[in-house]
Amino acid sequence: MMKSMKNTNVFKNVKKYFKEYSEFTGIHGLRFLTENRSIVEKSFWIVALFLSSVGCFWMICEIVDKYQNNPIVVSFATTQTPLYEIPFPAVTVCPESKCSEEYFNYSQIYRKVYLSQHLNDTDLQQFHYVSLLCGDLEQNFWLRNGAKTVGSNFFEVINKLKPDEIISCFDVEGKKCDLTPIVVDQGICYSFNILHRNEIFREDVFHYEDFHQPAIASSNYNDDTRYAKVTDVDTYPARALLSGADNSLELQFKHVQEKSDTLCNKYLQGFRILVHSPTEIPRLSKSYFRVPLDKTIVAAIDPQLLTTSPAVIKFNSNVRNCYLGNERPLKYFKIYTQSNCELECTTNYTLNKCGCVQYFMPRTNSTSICGIGSRDCVSAAEREMKVNEVKNKIPVGDGKYKLDWECDCKPSCTELRFNVETSSGEYYWKNFWSDLNSSIIFDDINEYHFSVLSLYFKRDHFIATERNELYGITDLISNFGGLLGLFMGFSLISYVEIIYFLTLRIFYNEKLFGHWSGQAS
Repeated sequence: MMKSMKNTNVFKNVKKYFKEYSEFTGIHGLRFLTENRSIVEKSFWIVALFLSSVGCFWMICEIVDKYQNNPIVVSFATTQTPLYEIPFPAVTVCPESKCSEEYFNYSQIYRKVYLSQHLNDTDLQQFHYVSLLCGDLEQNFWLRNGAKTVGSNFFEVINKLKPDEIISCFDVEGKKCDLTPIVVDQGICYSFNILHRNEIFREDVFHYEDFHQPAIASSNYNDDTRYAKVTDVDTYPARALLSGADNSLELQFKHVQEKSDTLCNKYLQGFRILVHSPTEIPRLSKSYFRVPLDKTIVAAIDPQLLTTSPAVIKFNSNVRNCYLGNERPLKYFKIYTQSNCELECTTNYTLNKCGCVQYFMPRTNSTSICGIGSRDCVSAAEREMKVNEVKNKIPVGDGKYKLDWECDCKPSCTELRFNVETSSGEYYWKNFWSDLNSSIIFDDINEYHFSVLSLYFKRDHFIATERNELYGITDLISNFGGLLGLFMGFSLISYVEIIYFLTLRIFYNEKLFGHWSGQAS
């Protein structure tokens, strides 16, 4: 009986204390539960408070999910970016011809191989080496009988046999500019405004002779910070200063017809062009536009710059979905870009599967270069790697495919890309030289082909895009407060009231009235 009376008193004290709290607090609806009203009215407010609490909790969970999984938004910058803050793009040129007929008649040797005629060792080796540069010969089974790897003289041979294309470069002031020979996936090509190999590659990466060495060995440009504040106007890579067709970079191409060898790349002749960031190694088998023979091409460049705000950099790389330059170390590259990372990943996968790498892939001096006999393995390796990457991102049942190989090549936090719009027309150079009596310069005008490419920026300023914080801590707290106020009338002071009624008020009730619930009614 004593225990029952004690429990009753505790219940009355709690009810009394809760009623006192409900009269002071700003939380909506609580006071209606403590009034002497009908059970219907109290039930109504219990349901209303319950539904309001559930709605508030559900919307708070939605905000927390956005904060955890989608805290970043890409939006346009509020101010325009002037051209001088970005470099002029690197322009890489690759001739479609892979060898000069004067030094090596590829079509003639190809026919001999096709007819199973005898070849001496030198011709057969040169044929296999040049075939590695040709794009459409994978289906020819007789090429698969070659060696699995190439000899140490591979680069020496393809450099000796390269076509005698004459490519001239003139900058926006009409001054002759330098083109740097580089080795890419289309053989020996030439690049303007690309960074020196010592700045792109690590020290132990193999290079052939003086390839990929522009005259200036150090640059003042970094993908994350762009040009330093104190960098002079004349710098390397060259700044983009002026826009308009009257301020264009001009490339002039001279091609000798009798030195063409069409069988290597079927019907294609001319030049492949890729406009890219100076920090990237170009892949002209993936993306390019073509300059045909006897054509004039005009290319208008529209830069796209994606930056990352300081508020976003504090997030984990998986949350912001990008890497800073020093955040994802690469084995072969000093500079992280998504393109460089993908090339390195393909290199590692090919080496792991085939025991060698393709001639254009970064490697150490001890790594073998895949020969024509490894072409099937090389092609299968790249496809297999891509398939595995896709599998790794596709949910299967309750989980994902479990793979040992993952590239993890996220975009760079600062990305500079160049969109190019091209237009073309006939280049009536023969008419021009005929009128000037071309015999002074040309023995036979019909042996030659000329083309011209002009590249220029469309405008002096452009609108960059920026990764910004969608939900920061301040936004999160503001959203929480707004939802709690909307649904419950709950505020920061309401939280303080709860703490007060559970701590200080109880303590001082004991001191003042001798009981935790306050003065006896």
